[in-house]
Amino acid sequence: MAYTPRMTSKPARPFQLFTWLRNSFLAGVALVLPFVVTMWLIWMVVSFIDTRVEPLIPEQLNILTQFPGGGVLVALLALTLVGALAGNLVGRWIVSTADQGIANLPLVRTIYGGAKQVFKQVAAPERTSFKQAVLVEFPQPGSYAIGFITNENTAEVARDIGEELVAVYVPQAPIPTSGFLLYLPRTAFRPLSIPPEEALKRVISLGLIKDEAETPKLS
Repeated sequence: MAYTPRMTSKPARPFQLFTWLRNSFLAGVALVLPFVVTMWLIWMVVSFIDTRVEPLIPEQLNILTQFPGGGVLVALLALTLVGALAGNLVGRWIVSTADQGIANLPLVRTIYGGAKQVFKQVAAPERTSFKQAVLVEFPQPGSYAIGFITNENTAEVARDIGEELVAVYVPQAPIPTSGFLLYLPRTAFRPLSIPPEEALKRVISLGLIKDEAETPKLS
């Protein structure tokens, strides 16, 4: 008669109510808070626009101010109309005349020119901002930060250097709107395989987010 070894099963861990409540609470926070924060930010933006657009709405269109977002709707329609009018001959002449007038104002032309270039870059369907995510040795040798290539045509900056430079923006975590603009040679950074959107998520999340597809699973 063959001997059949007995299978020893691991003893079941006792149910711990406090641990279960803590884990459930943290899971709920992780699921609900992103929605709450997103909706709160949307509400703040809508309220900000409404309070500034509503006083400009004629009394005949007061019905648009009776619900939240009416000011946003009017602003969107007005911007669309302005963009459509700027595409014809008369609109282009008005815009060109206004540009020439602002160009004669010493301080205003600097602010206006920079803002115009930024918003043109953002509004362009073929925008090239954040072309590629890279690793930059920053702020000191031996430590690396995530950066983003924003411009490769920097001849006007690199003219006196005598070397090809690339504009790399290194954002500060967790608020990527503030950071450092670096002009670096191509040998000073290493391209990342992840797209810029995924790299930006890692900056905002303080490095907590990772690619789950590459995470090894425990057997």
